[in-house]
Amino acid sequence: MISSTQEALAALSVTNDVLTEEQKTRLKEDGYCLISITPQEWKDRGIDLDQISLVVNELIAKEGWRGGWDHIKEKMIEGQHPESGTQRLNNLLSKHPCFRKVFTIPEALACAKFLIQDEICLSQLILRMPLPGMGAQPWHVDWTPRKHQNDPIRSALTSLFLDDFTKENGTTRVVPGTHKLLGSPNDYGYNNEKSHPKEKYMEAPRGSLLMYDINLWHAGTVCKNGKPRRHLNINYRDRKIWQQINFKKDLPAEIIEKLSDAERYLLKIRDEDPNRNEWLFRNRNNWLVKRVTQAYWKFLDSKNKKKYSNLNVL
Repeated sequence: MISSTQEALAALSVTNDVLTEEQKTRLKEDGYCLISITPQEWKDRGIDLDQISLVVNELIAKEGWRGGWDHIKEKMIEGQHPESGTQRLNNLLSKHPCFRKVFTIPEALACAKFLIQDEICLSQLILRMPLPGMGAQPWHVDWTPRKHQNDPIRSALTSLFLDDFTKENGTTRVVPGTHKLLGSPNDYGYNNEKSHPKEKYMEAPRGSLLMYDINLWHAGTVCKNGKPRRHLNINYRDRKIWQQINFKKDLPAEIIEKLSDAERYLLKIRDEDPNRNEWLFRNRNNWLVKRVTQAYWKFLDSKNKKKYSNLNVL
């Protein structure tokens, strides 16, 4: 029986040396790390990028503008994508077996454990692709901006590139080191798409992995040449935080029955895992709900602090 992240990672052969010391340093100092892995190397791991690309294209053709609304169905607007100018897909684990090995990519798990330093779970596995001539995003972080230097890292992202990422097809850009700043990009005058003097474009070949701290300033750019620029986002969170996708409710039984104990632990779908409070989730952006839940999470942080202070975490 798996009862901790440490045990789940061990069962999945995610050891302390999955990430090199240099990669850990880059995550800590720059807030991100870009790793090149070839399609053949992925195939050797049991992950077929050609099959995934084919399935993704089929899902895009099937879902169209409805893609990506899975976790916020109540907000769906007829004929509109959830993010203007982009094609999204969500809840991918429920839609095809080819995505199963993606959410347990060792580097993604090691990155999440290294950054979050607490028990973790998968929040969602999604696809994002800018549409031709569109896809630009303002500088942003994917979490509530930190107010204090000792605020914990609640989430980590790993992007698997399904296409070559270039400036012409709308690659992601980041500002190294900004994960250490308090507040949001808006607080520093970067509330739009304007260039930053220290920005870096994540140009890399198909199969590459971009791992980053949720607090890093980043932004998608315009797909100028109209060529596909698809990536899968593997989002792990602090286990005490609600998941974007309620896997315990949404995963089909025929998929659950094939999962290992470690996978079930990481998805929070075991009988002993608490059910997500749907009212709280729907109202998670209400100011009072935010204050109460954040206070509760901090209380749980203080209880877990001693538990992790002496562990040799990744």
